[in-house]
Amino acid sequence: MDKTFVLTEERKFTKLEEQMIWQKPSSHKTSQEEIRIAAEIKNNWLDPEMKIMNILLEGDAGSGKTQLARALSADLQLPYTKVTCFADMDKTDVFGALLPVVSSDDNEDQELLEAIYQTDSLQDVLSVIETHFQIDANQAKERLSKLIERLDSDEKAASVDYKFYPSEIVRAMQKGYLLEIQEPTVIRDASVLVALNSALEPNGLLNIPTGIIRRHPDCIVVITTNRNYQGNRPLNESLRDRVQHAEKMDLPSIEVMIERAIAKTNFTDREYLEIMAEIIRLLDETAKANAIKGVAGMRSYFFWVNSLKQGQDPLESIFPKVLYKLTTDETELKILQDALEQSKLLTALQQVKNQQKLRQGRRISQDEADLRNITEESEEATLKSEAQDAGSSTAPETIETEEATPEKTKQPEAASISDEAERSDADAQSQSASVDEEDKIGSAMSLDELTEIDKTKRKELNREIRESLKETIHAKEGTILHRPTINEAAIKNGQELTKMVSPEVESLSRVINDLLNKEVSNDYAGGKYYGSRFNPSHVAYGDLRNFDKKNPPNEQPSLALAVRVDESGSMLRDDRIQNAKLAAVALSLFAEKTNIPLMLYGDSADLSQREKTSIYSYKEFDDGYDFMAAKIATMKPRQNNRDGVPLRLLAEKLSQQAADTKVLLSISDGQPKALPDYSGEKARQDIQAVLADYERKGILFIACAIGEDKEQLRTLYGENNFVDISDISTLSQQLLQLIARFV
Repeated sequence: MDKTFVLTEERKFTKLEEQMIWQKPSSHKTSQEEIRIAAEIKNNWLDPEMKIMNILLEGDAGSGKTQLARALSADLQLPYTKVTCFADMDKTDVFGALLPVVSSDDNEDQELLEAIYQTDSLQDVLSVIETHFQIDANQAKERLSKLIERLDSDEKAASVDYKFYPSEIVRAMQKGYLLEIQEPTVIRDASVLVALNSALEPNGLLNIPTGIIRRHPDCIVVITTNRNYQGNRPLNESLRDRVQHAEKMDLPSIEVMIERAIAKTNFTDREYLEIMAEIIRLLDETAKANAIKGVAGMRSYFFWVNSLKQGQDPLESIFPKVLYKLTTDETELKILQDALEQSKLLTALQQVKNQQKLRQGRRISQDEADLRNITEESEEATLKSEAQDAGSSTAPETIETEEATPEKTKQPEAASISDEAERSDADAQSQSASVDEEDKIGSAMSLDELTEIDKTKRKELNREIRESLKETIHAKEGTILHRPTINEAAIKNGQELTKMVSPEVESLSRVINDLLNKEVSNDYAGGKYYGSRFNPSHVAYGDLRNFDKKNPPNEQPSLALAVRVDESGSMLRDDRIQNAKLAAVALSLFAEKTNIPLMLYGDSADLSQREKTSIYSYKEFDDGYDFMAAKIATMKPRQNNRDGVPLRLLAEKLSQQAADTKVLLSISDGQPKALPDYSGEKARQDIQAVLADYERKGILFIACAIGEDKEQLRTLYGENNFVDISDISTLSQQLLQLIARFV
């Protein structure tokens, strides 16, 4: 035991008093406040003028006030006792009471009185009555009052003697204990604690019915109280003035919170603990700033962490363990949830949770794989990539030869992978076969034909991706491209999306096509000018050709468009993914009607340990528009986002298009963030390297911000390449108007 601050080395305690000295559990973590107070007491203990005997700990619930008072008992080696104040507390509760000592023929009274006679204080008397009758404290006081009245009126009582039962306050001061007085600010009668003023003096006295009691020189009083809570009153000035040391108790630092949580719960994952501690502190500050009366303190933190240790989802258990302890008012909950949303702490917690899943790994069902568009083909691509990264001598050309030559002998593992891929394709084909013919209206090919084409194309596109990323930081991360799997539900959802945006698309495309028709000549002859609009500027040329030139019908298109949709988990909020789908459908319909070359990708990251980046190819430049809306309907919020990969892939293919203007549109709701460290400066450098590389090749990048990170995206892409979509419900209309300017 550390004896640095011990005050009672030569003092002898009874066995009961020794048991009252608090023993620090292994979960206790010594705080700076504890060391500071114990040192102050020890250093001034022998100075009668500067002796510190009364301490005030004022702070929020759960900030560790009682824990600190108990810790001082262990540090100073003084027996610990406490008194919890209540609203109707009066002076008898402070000093004690005279109770009769009589004989009684009432067996129940006799049994009760014998138990009472063995107690030392009024508090103990009330505890005995509570236990005996199984009642609460107020009922115990009432029962004691009735007992006294009954005994006074009992004619059989031969004599009545009275015994003074001191309160716990008197007993602690008389015997030299460390006394904690909890919540004195709830007492209605402010004069009650003023009665202690004399006792709180260094050589204080207590005047009780049996005489005057002098305060023991070893007695230390620790007053613990909350700040500005409902029902609290200001601490009496005269009492506050007699305190020699006061501490403002707030939540400890993040590191101390983590250490205490580890010791208390034996949960040791510091990534979780740090974010959860930051959330507790944020909620505590938000509650105070908005006059929310609840508490987010250490107790909430401990029980929230413990629920995580028991396997509960922290994003779900935060409600019963933390938020509902603060308030259940809908308006106040909205304030707290908005603060969490803006802080991004819940997103960070989700990312830690995802990272844990990746570390642990799990086998998913086929239904879940279908739901998340994860196929065996993607595993094949991953394994090939890993084999090449590991130094396989097989070149990409050799792999293509092997795929084209089925007669060639293959390794058993490769054959197994191929079999799985075929089964996956067969499953997709069987799904597509169930779609009714009427659902295929507007598509030039059947779903079976589309599935067969995708089967071959997916392999080619994955090879292209590996080649495109070979010289980048993403070369060995495991990037997999998927082609969407369409079913009846996707077709139905696609039809609904199309109906919602068709009027706007029809109107705008009709206007654009009219303008284009006026600019294009059906009969074009070299060296001559055609048209109906006179242009005076040409008179100065002296060539006597005074009309505007029309564009020949075989010129290259004026615009090529590539669109990237962020499919990270945060797109789930505020209907972001739904509005992104509407925008994608609107752009695809518009591109189809105006003959604009279009490419559309979605992306996510960290779906599995092997698949670090997932690309969803909804349309390549050379694809038709068959089942386009149904493909887009399969978009969904997934995990994280590694923006540099899809931007580079889209920009590379867009740069190869023959068009006057090449626009790459990125629809995103936040900054890039992916495991293990793709965020901040690393992500910024990666994205800006893509912008620099392809802006030189004529690519115009436009970032459409639909989330909270608008300023960060503005900085990332530049003021001229940034569009703020404040009203997300108008996303599709705004993007159509934006693209129409470039036609």
